[in-house]
Amino acid sequence: MKTELLKVTGMTCGGCVNSLTRALKSINGVDDVQVNLSTGDTQIQYDENVTAPEQLRLAVINAGYGLKA
Repeated sequence: MKTELLKVTGMTCGGCVNSLTRALKSINGVDDVQVNLSTGDTQIQYDENVTAPEQLRLAVINAGYGLKA
């Protein structure tokens, strides 16, 4: 298992947290997602043999949120 830390922008409420969590957990290989609404910090545990960080970032963008570099 690997852990990816992303800084997600554009979340305004608990519904956004739930939406982002669902989008990330729908990816094959994602084991756990922790999202902090106030900071945007998102920690994702995933199996690096099944998915890649690029897929995680794409899921965030496709869910309608942004990423800080």
